[in-house]
Amino acid sequence: MGDTGVRRSIISQLSTLFPGVYSATNVAFVGTHQHSGVGGYLENLLPQITSLGYVKQTADAIVAGTVLAVERAHANLSPGKLSLGNTTILDANINRSPTAYLANPASERARYQHDQDKEMTVLRFDDTNGNVRGLLSFFPVHGTSLYEEWLLSYMNVILSQTPLVS
Repeated sequence: MGDTGVRRSIISQLSTLFPGVYSATNVAFVGTHQHSGVGGYLENLLPQITSLGYVKQTADAIVAGTVLAVERAHANLSPGKLSLGNTTILDANINRSPTAYLANPASERARYQHDQDKEMTVLRFDDTNGNVRGLLSFFPVHGTSLYEEWLLSYMNVILSQTPLVS
């Protein structure tokens, strides 16, 4: 989950490393949460309760890893091509609160085929030779496998180790 304190630290370090390049006006720091990872890096009180307070080591590790990733990406900038694709993926996510969803007006629910968005969008980064350099995906999934083993989760190591086929 993105946090303003972590974002401020990232931008501060990037501004020092790359003066005039990265700033609060052109850096977006976003993320998700999951139920089997570290906590304690958010500045808000409620999330700190479950991790027994703010954990500077966790926040510092997130900042250092993010800054390192940007440094590596910046050092490898090259011309390329972007493409955008989307598809529907069924049986990979669920609505965690169907009862709450059913409280929405019938006219609103009628606008959608499912009670959860099933659309995955992927932004693909290719080099000038057509080789895949990276992917950025957007898919509405709650980042946990705690409820059903078959649900898609970015924490599922098997999925994260699947080679990309271009």
